[in-house]
Amino acid sequence: MGWSPIPVGFSARFSCLSRVYKYFFWQGNLNLTAMQTAAKKFLGEHDFRNFCKMDADNVHNYRRHIISFEIVPFNERDNDDQLMIMKIKGSAFLWHQVRCMVAVLFLIGQGLESPNVIDLLLDIERTPRKPQFPMAPEIPLVLQSCEFEGLKFICSSDTKQALNEHLERECRSYKLQSAIYHEALLNSSCIEIDNNISSDHTKKKRASHIPLLSRPTEPSYEERRKKLDA
Repeated sequence: MGWSPIPVGFSARFSCLSRVYKYFFWQGNLNLTAMQTAAKKFLGEHDFRNFCKMDADNVHNYRRHIISFEIVPFNERDNDDQLMIMKIKGSAFLWHQVRCMVAVLFLIGQGLESPNVIDLLLDIERTPRKPQFPMAPEIPLVLQSCEFEGLKFICSSDTKQALNEHLERECRSYKLQSAIYHEALLNSSCIEIDNNISSDHTKKKRASHIPLLSRPTEPSYEERRKKLDA
């Protein structure tokens, strides 16, 4: 979008004062009140080793500072479902930290975990080893902005116009794809179902939820370092 002169020794990564991530999701049946209560527990400085993919070879400090964490509606609906955004601002983030935080918030929103599980996972004395759980999908995650001290980005009018035109084309293209899938969905609703044919073999048994703190755990940072040093 633009450019700026930078001082000698500038690092796009280490000179960054703060970063803002956004994560898009459909509200569905999620309990937003419980998720917002849990999200507030991330605020401030904590050890986030249980909310990242640990890189013990290169990262030795897992304390990070979360400045703000909001869950707000986005200007988009699908029938009765509301598109939502998690907006997270922090000074820095660990590898896959946002996707791990979002994954646990989804479990809380589904009523499978209590908001208090955040406190337990942030307490590395009580929970030194990260429970195994899948991260939230990567597609809805957007790095919105990075803050730098003393930088003023310059953008020409031609560049801005070209960017807007590109984004408009992409938006129309995805809306076209959405219309095609929506049409297919409408057509599939017209298909008659023969109730005399058993479909038991196609039904999958839903796996029961295993509480996070009862799951198998990954090696702790100390265990990983001991293995690396050996």
